[in-house]
Amino acid sequence: MLKQGVLGEQNSEYEINFYLKDSTKWAVIHDLRIEHNGRVAQIDHLLINRFLEIYVIETKNFSADLQINELGEFTAWYNKKPIGIPSPLAQNDKHIEVLKALCKTLPLPTRLGLTLMPSFTSVVMVSNKQRITRPQKLDTKNIIKAEQILEWLTKTNVDNASIGTVFGSLAKMVSPETVMEIAELFTRHHRPLKPDFKAKFGIKAPTEVPVVQKPEVQAPAPQPEVVTAAITAEETTKLTSSKLAAKLGLKNTQELIDQLLEKGFVEIVDGKTKITDQGKVAGGEAKFSPRFGAYFIWPEGLIG
Repeated sequence: MLKQGVLGEQNSEYEINFYLKDSTKWAVIHDLRIEHNGRVAQIDHLLINRFLEIYVIETKNFSADLQINELGEFTAWYNKKPIGIPSPLAQNDKHIEVLKALCKTLPLPTRLGLTLMPSFTSVVMVSNKQRITRPQKLDTKNIIKAEQILEWLTKTNVDNASIGTVFGSLAKMVSPETVMEIAELFTRHHRPLKPDFKAKFGIKAPTEVPVVQKPEVQAPAPQPEVVTAAITAEETTKLTSSKLAAKLGLKNTQELIDQLLEKGFVEIVDGKTKITDQGKVAGGEAKFSPRFGAYFIWPEGLIG
């Protein structure tokens, strides 16, 4: 079962990365473990977009048929024998509660003096080969196969596109850099689990038998080689947009982006923030992180 679960997470990670890894509109975090106020959230995948919509994805990979009844109870059928299993939706709801509590302590972006709080959506992702028996009267649209992730995200945004929702989302829309900054806030609270397999399986450490050895003359320990490297002033003074915004005492990265737009250092092209030639002359550089996407670095004294 453990092997099946790991395989399911790997398949889901592949499908998510295939569509969203290089997108500037999304930040993707895999295998995130949060500890907050005595509660733990072990999250398989976290997707964050520019509207501060966060999708919390729980991966399940059963070597059996999956059945869901009208009460939301889950049953796995192994060799025609039903076995009740915990609800992954209920499990994900607990994860979201931990994330909501954590968000109240994070320096999230603000607008007009109000903190922009993200919204959370629970998603359960199963194997592409999984057979699911769904109830007729219970909404299970958030239980999807891994290969459906892009289609599901697109359809969900369209289905929720009421006038009020659209205006509400636009009011919360942030820059790609701010999305990366929020993702970094979550990853800073990652607390990996270090399992004690010896204690889990009752393995006792072997009894050590003292060995009397003859004293040996030790050769002098080699001294570590001292290596010096030249670090240019430029390398030490360039900051990411988020760090520069913090240094300038701005409330969030978006305020800095607004100032950069006014000075002509960046521009908006097809909804994306691009560095201009003037910005490059001023010392700005466009960088790319495989995990969080595109971002900029600027000279520390760019804005006086």
